[in-house]
Amino acid sequence: MLRVEGLGHHFDGVEALAEIDLEIAEHDVVGLIGPNGSGKSTLLNMITGIYKPSAGQIRFRERIISGMVPHEIVSLGIARTFQNLRIYKRMTVADNIWAAQHSLPGVSLRDFRSGKQDDQIEQLIDVVGLGPRRDELAQTLPLADQRRLELARALVRSPDLLLLDEPAGGMTPVETQSMAALIRDVALPGRTCIIIEHKMDLISALCGRICVLNFGRKIAEGPPDDVLKHPRVLEAYLGMDGARHA
Repeated sequence: MLRVEGLGHHFDGVEALAEIDLEIAEHDVVGLIGPNGSGKSTLLNMITGIYKPSAGQIRFRERIISGMVPHEIVSLGIARTFQNLRIYKRMTVADNIWAAQHSLPGVSLRDFRSGKQDDQIEQLIDVVGLGPRRDELAQTLPLADQRRLELARALVRSPDLLLLDEPAGGMTPVETQSMAALIRDVALPGRTCIIIEHKMDLISALCGRICVLNFGRKIAEGPPDDVLKHPRVLEAYLGMDGARHA
């Protein structure tokens, strides 16, 4: 489904990514891990058209998408969440989700202005556990619920490829377990997914394969049990405990 070939990116001459190869088949769930600054979010930004590659290319369903702009890539069936939340804080939960599908066929600005919401949105609000907060402003939600809202905004587009950038960032252990269950039961069925996360328990529970970046280069790839024991991965995380809990 997704193929990254020899991908590289520079910021003002500084190498952020280099020679990244990654192939993801239909319905794969791949964890993307690495220390802070290793290039994980940069890779997602390149897949979604926010950054243009300095080298290499990206193919989605055999179509070259590197160089396309974000809205074109989204229209192909790719959606994402962000490490730094991209929600409309002064809009309600329901309107946030509606706004995320504004460019889809059949979605009318007239419906938004009239307050009309379709059944899919109402069901999605309930499924992600935000039913009681449907008409609350996003800025009033606790962080865990804001992340649920961000996930719902991605899911409302019914993407084939879902990219999650630290979906449990800032959450407590209990909140993290709840988010992991939500991703497993709601987000993953029938989809292909890449998950960036520092919480190895979540990655190990959800991902069949892990790709590890360090200083912008891939240093390991394979099943979680093997990768988390890899000497270069342990070294990158400054010790076994760091590798499992960073």
